[in-house]
Amino acid sequence: MVWPGPHDDTAPDVIGDEDEESGLLVRWPWLKRSAIITGPLLAVAVIAAATVVLSDSHSPSSARHAPRSAHHDQSSVTISSKMYDRVQASGTFAGGTVAGRIWQMAVQNVAGASGRCQPAVTVNGMDADPLYPGPPRATPVGDPAFMTPGASMPGAGFAFIKVPADTAWVWLEPATVGGLMLGMQPVTVTSCGERFRLVGFAYPLAGILRIHDSLPAASGSYTAPAALSDPQPSLNDPQVDGVWQDTDTAHAQVTTATLTTGLAFGQRWSIRVVFGTAGDCFTLSTAYIDDSVNAKPEVASLCGPVSTLHGPDTIMALGLGSPAYDGLGVGYAVSVSTGTAQLTAHLSDGGVMPVTPVPVKGRKYAAFFVPGPTHLIRLDWDNAAGQEIASVPDLQQYGYTQFSPSDPDR
Repeated sequence: MVWPGPHDDTAPDVIGDEDEESGLLVRWPWLKRSAIITGPLLAVAVIAAATVVLSDSHSPSSARHAPRSAHHDQSSVTISSKMYDRVQASGTFAGGTVAGRIWQMAVQNVAGASGRCQPAVTVNGMDADPLYPGPPRATPVGDPAFMTPGASMPGAGFAFIKVPADTAWVWLEPATVGGLMLGMQPVTVTSCGERFRLVGFAYPLAGILRIHDSLPAASGSYTAPAALSDPQPSLNDPQVDGVWQDTDTAHAQVTTATLTTGLAFGQRWSIRVVFGTAGDCFTLSTAYIDDSVNAKPEVASLCGPVSTLHGPDTIMALGLGSPAYDGLGVGYAVSVSTGTAQLTAHLSDGGVMPVTPVPVKGRKYAAFFVPGPTHLIRLDWDNAAGQEIASVPDLQQYGYTQFSPSDPDR
């Protein structure tokens, strides 16, 4: 099948103005037969600040905890998507609504220290996926990536595609996503001195994403596996909300660094970070810390969302042993945003542990280990003046929490 370009379809059900939109088509014939998308589906011209948050649960001084009790509510959701005809000053290139909630997709710098620069795609200023130069090669349509925000926008996912430079048009096949026919003309985004050709959109999780693109000389098609477009929690990945499923595996692990080391029970431990398209991945490893004959090193490793400069901090808990309170201990790694100069850990034995963030390729991370049976009872955020700007009690012992410290200087 030859997929049309932006000006090949003159049907009267096209919504949008070519002066403002970049070829967005929304069709109605399948809507009454679909339980996926309900209500009027409009291509709205949403131009708002990139600081709009996904939901009240992401407001300042709040935390997003996971794992959640159930996966996404896929019964019905009203979704609109549009590509802007030009990139906004904030880096925004796509936007729309999910169940009446505004979303925006942008390319932003997620480094920022020591003159470093790392471009990444963000949704509403958080949950970033780093971009790297070079021709897209992962699929016939380019390098797609998918993200589900979870309870803040149930039933919806987000995707962007880094397409080849000569891609003229990208389509979603309507029959597989509840009758939504979405056509997108890629835009060129320049960030950190690199140029990327991108499209971005929201989609219903209760469907199969079939993507087509057209080039001057050829076209390509790609069916996104459900494991990417609608990821489910597992033992290896107990939390998936906010973590991009990126097909650019060549850059899954670009930056690695040891954040901190120490001794526990007479044995050395370390916490490392690996940064790339797989997310912010942290590993707590120790030498053997028992006397059994078959003792092996203990390792806990998890990936979480990539935090942005002014977005929520991601707090990763890496528990050794089960349950954590009776186990070997818990390591914590925090992706620290701007405005925070130090963390202070308050322990159940009355101890206080100051933790200074360390720079890694322009990003800041703080990490520490709490050997069992002692446990963390509170974590404080301090600014450069030594003032406490935020505090979180009773952090979970395994998995990530996202938390936005409230600081007037941020």
